[in-house]
Amino acid sequence: MPFLSQFALWLGRTAAWCFGAIILVMVYEVVARYGFGAPTAWAHEVCVMLAGFAFIFGGAFCMAEGTHMRISVMVENRPRLERLSHWLSVAAGITYLSGLAYASWRMADRAILRFALDGTWTPERTGSSFNAPVPAFLKGMLFLGAVLFLAVLIGEAIRRRASQP
Repeated sequence: MPFLSQFALWLGRTAAWCFGAIILVMVYEVVARYGFGAPTAWAHEVCVMLAGFAFIFGGAFCMAEGTHMRISVMVENRPRLERLSHWLSVAAGITYLSGLAYASWRMADRAILRFALDGTWTPERTGSSFNAPVPAFLKGMLFLGAVLFLAVLIGEAIRRRASQP
């Protein structure tokens, strides 16, 4: 299995732990808010960041694991139609992920590489009382996730092409 597919599998399994962390943070928030009357300013933004990270890298994980949903009723027992369907989906995936990578790079560039007139770094922030740089983080992760998904898709397509007669 190619390195990028192995990396996507490892990253997906690691990112899945984010959902456990979200549960812990939400339990803490509920106890703090309703049990002690002391809500947190950070719980919501941390959960958004963790969930965003996990969902962004989930696509590459599913591609590397081969668990994407497929509607195979039309192509069952029709190898030529199955191959055509596969290559059409690869072409659509490459087109979509290339566009997503380009657009997310543009968004991430504007969100992360922001500097004040005095030269201090000022990434895009949420504007809440916690004011974390979650938008900048998620836009950067979206770019990396799209590039990883695209690389895994191309790698799997090359691997499949090499194994076809």
